[in-house]
Amino acid sequence: MSDRKRAIPYVTAASAQSCHGSKGDGTKCRARPVAGSSYCFFHHPGKEAERRAAQQAGGQKNKMVVLPSSAPDAKLQNADDAVKLLAETINQVRRGEIDPKVANAVGYLGGLLLKAMLATETESRIATLEAIVKRHPAMSESHFEEDQERFVSG
Repeated sequence: MSDRKRAIPYVTAASAQSCHGSKGDGTKCRARPVAGSSYCFFHHPGKEAERRAAQQAGGQKNKMVVLPSSAPDAKLQNADDAVKLLAETINQVRRGEIDPKVANAVGYLGGLLLKAMLATETESRIATLEAIVKRHPAMSESHFEEDQERFVSG
């Protein structure tokens, strides 16, 4: 009885769910078959037209999404301008006027721009304060220490 069991081909779950087609190099295709078939999408004889259409559409779907060259430059001189652009972009996505990929890039770059604007403003304020302190030597460390004590005890 054991000899008889050995004569029966062993079928695994994986091999039962593999395509019956062969690759270009002659090896067995290991892709899953399409529903109701023994062949995957690439080897199914009835899917030839769909395969051709998918190959033609493949290049079109992978093109970079950009705004038209006629789109006006956004005025981005201050934080208000950046906030207005982000609000406008959000509404364009909601209306389907702009690709979410473009909007995602605008959002990311807008966030970087706002951080850079904040850093620039902070640096400018620090430079102004340093210039005031240099012009008024009477505003020494003792004044700052008094202010600090009032703040801590206050």
